[in-house]
Amino acid sequence: MKIYSSTQNDLNVYINSKQHTDKPVLVTGTIPELSHDTDTVEISPAARQLAASDIVNHSAIYFGTVQINDSLNRLLSDQPSEVKEAVYGIIQSNFITNVTGEEERSALLELGLAQAKYMADNYMKDDKAVEFMNTIRQIGAISKTRTVDPTTKEIHYETPSQRPIGAPDDYINLTEMMQKFEPKTLEKLQEAVVNGKDWASILRSFAEKASTRKNWVQEFREESAKQIGDIVGENRFGNASTASLNEFVKDIKGKIATAGFKNTGFITDNIEAFMRTLGNRNTVD
Repeated sequence: MKIYSSTQNDLNVYINSKQHTDKPVLVTGTIPELSHDTDTVEISPAARQLAASDIVNHSAIYFGTVQINDSLNRLLSDQPSEVKEAVYGIIQSNFITNVTGEEERSALLELGLAQAKYMADNYMKDDKAVEFMNTIRQIGAISKTRTVDPTTKEIHYETPSQRPIGAPDDYINLTEMMQKFEPKTLEKLQEAVVNGKDWASILRSFAEKASTRKNWVQEFREESAKQIGDIVGENRFGNASTASLNEFVKDIKGKIATAGFKNTGFITDNIEAFMRTLGNRNTVD
């Protein structure tokens, strides 16, 4: 058995931009030649609809873990921008969200998995489609670990143990194991790193000790595996047609209408946003 450790150094980079001294000044007043009593702007109904549909809120890039980030980067590297936007939109709007209601969170998770399946069926092939769904399910599993600090109201998610890209399957992050079994040793290690002391001997000593504690290794791996458990049972949107975007959205809306939601606005808005993001882009053959 091999136990590995990766030490990460935090780098704080500050970029100072030169402040311009010649700032524009806002001057209030009127133009004598013009009347300011009845200034109006008329927008036609068609223009109003266009303006509403053209408002785009770009989704944040989700990192998650080293493995999740690497997988999404590879799978989306040759995809058009709207496909990338749709994928990260699913993560932000359906999985890692600020929604608090359990019914809403459950429904959004199920819909997000259905949307991801549409993406896999129409924009990816074979092994890439399988990997994409596995990665999405992992993010969905992370979303179910959500807890809220009662004091600060901050939202926290648990992520599985990470390993560097290319590391063997039996890789174990030594500092994560130290945090679990000997947190005081981790504090000493961090203090030594900060103060420029001999942190390597602390790490080496713990590695030697951990290599003899088979129960630590087993427990650590079992707990890591639990974090990627079954994320959802029966999916109300799981069998929606993915033959085309129009069929998919129509099918989803039909299921929404019969699902018995107290409020359908949140879920309808979600599927319509997904549809707008993808538009009528042609899918792969």
